Amino acid sequence: MGEFKRHRGGHVIPVVEPAVFPVHRGKRFIVTGGTGGVGSATVELLLKQGACVVIADVSEDAAAKLADTLGGSDRGVHAIGLDLREEASVRAAVDRAVSTLGGVDGLANVAGMVKMAPALEHVRSLWDDQFAVNVFGPFEITRLVAAQMIDQGTGGSIVNVASEAGKRGHPDMVAYNAGKAAIINLTRVTAEEWAPHSINVNCVCPGGVETRMLHQVADTHAQHTPADADDIFAFMANEQLGRHIAPIEVASVISFLLSDQVQAIRGQSINVDGGSCPY
Repeated sequence: MGEFKRHRGGHVIPVVEPAVFPVHRGKRFIVTGGTGGVGSATVELLLKQGACVVIADVSEDAAAKLADTLGGSDRGVHAIGLDLREEASVRAAVDRAVSTLGGVDGLANVAGMVKMAPALEHVRSLWDDQFAVNVFGPFEITRLVAAQMIDQGTGGSIVNVASEAGKRGHPDMVAYNAGKAAIINLTRVTAEEWAPHSINVNCVCPGGVETRMLHQVADTHAQHTPADADDIFAFMANEQLGRHIAPIEVASVISFLLSDQVQAIRGQSINVDGGSCPY
């Protein structure tokens, strides 16, 4: 029997860029948090696959800058402002997106936030902030988009971005963990309720993706330990991959779940975590 040890480092499984085919030609999608790491990767991939996309982000300026970089309205990419904490903003964003696109065929709920503190210090305001962005806002836009799809009579697909934290949980992130668990649950419920309208709902559960949010987590840990933030970030690399998960790897699964070919995959929480969560 070999020595018991965990292998960290020594190998790296490379990121493979997805082959691009026009699988979403003619489709109209909304991507929330569209200027973030996973969000921007999703927007760019969907565009390459033939879709028209609205980038919805709390910073409309950042969304407009990204849209221009990707070709603007001539390429079928548009920008709108969206503050998930405000019901009026969510409703206005959906109305504007539907007007811009002439309807909607899919939604990728990518936007999210994390605020860290030990459970004993996780006061109500931290819960309120995180649930507003991670649960209440995403559900509100999901509900409004689903209503639009029902009015259109076309059906559609919705993909929520949860997290493996919603399955396993992590210290100092109790509200974030609970919010992502809520997303997993509401995904299952809405998939069942909206199936008669040909609306498919699934979610992805990423692990440690190389994004600003993961750097934020490392920076927060570094404030309370002797370790350097860069060292903490490096330690959070996925063991099996030998690296962090790349945003495009999450985007590829989001795109797959938005497609018409996955009608038998419904209400599922698909791990994109390099094998770290066993269920």
